[in-house]
Amino acid sequence: MPPHPVDVAVDFHEIPYYGTAIDPKRPQFVKTKEERGTHRAYRYATLDIVTRNFRLTVALRYLDHRGRLAAVLMDLLRDARAAGVQIGRLYLDREFYGYEPLRYLAEQPLTVITPLRLGSSQRKRWEHGQRSYVAEHWLKDSKGRGAPLHLRIHVVVRYQKGVRFGKHGCQYLIYAVLGGLALDDRHEVRLPKTHELYRRRFGIESSYRVAQQGLPRTCARSVPWRLLYLAVALLLENEWVILRLQYTSEGRSGPTGLILREELLRFADLLELLFLGVGRVLGTVRQAGNRKPPPRRLKRWGMTLR
Repeated sequence: MPPHPVDVAVDFHEIPYYGTAIDPKRPQFVKTKEERGTHRAYRYATLDIVTRNFRLTVALRYLDHRGRLAAVLMDLLRDARAAGVQIGRLYLDREFYGYEPLRYLAEQPLTVITPLRLGSSQRKRWEHGQRSYVAEHWLKDSKGRGAPLHLRIHVVVRYQKGVRFGKHGCQYLIYAVLGGLALDDRHEVRLPKTHELYRRRFGIESSYRVAQQGLPRTCARSVPWRLLYLAVALLLENEWVILRLQYTSEGRSGPTGLILREELLRFADLLELLFLGVGRVLGTVRQAGNRKPPPRRLKRWGMTLR
């Protein structure tokens, strides 16, 4: 782990599910918007180290319903600290915006940035003017169990020039900021840099798509088995990132300091090499009728797997 404080991001990861629940009275999946032919999914929360060049998944937790957001967030931070991670800034997913998670984070020595979950009518309160500004907001508990929570709101105004989706005019990006001075001046969140800092977590979505390549096909409904499959896929991706940093990176001058040559070692190549090694140690599974499977050709490495 890095010996200095690093930025981390907490995000959701959903895997679509097409079957029925093991226990109809307490289903293990959650209902989501319909995607890829289903509105059911297994939901997980992860904590990743965020840098300019790579992402490393440090903690993984299963999430069955929204009522456990604060507890899952507490578990993720505890797991990260137990692994030796020193947290500087925390970029929180929009789904964690709520009274209980933010109240817990307000008591921690952390700098937290999270976008607000607002409806169309609520956004009218913040979307005005042509310059970025700072405002205050008191977040109330919907169940009235605690005192209102004070939040600092950063409204970042950007002008759209039609580059994306042909839109023009002002774009309002609204973030809630907790803390702002976690360890030293380097972790202070200034208004013009709020969106720049938060967008660092956007690469996590790409890392999830990479990890999907390492997931096995399964019809298992067991939560522990599915959690194990995802954990192994994320571990393989972490190992791939570390190998690239050690063997396929080049140093250079500038703010990033590294050039990662991804063409030298792709994630699919690492999976093929691992499959080749496992096949040599444990053997391969023959098809029905004891027929030998056709040999597989590793195009990039010039090997034949029988």
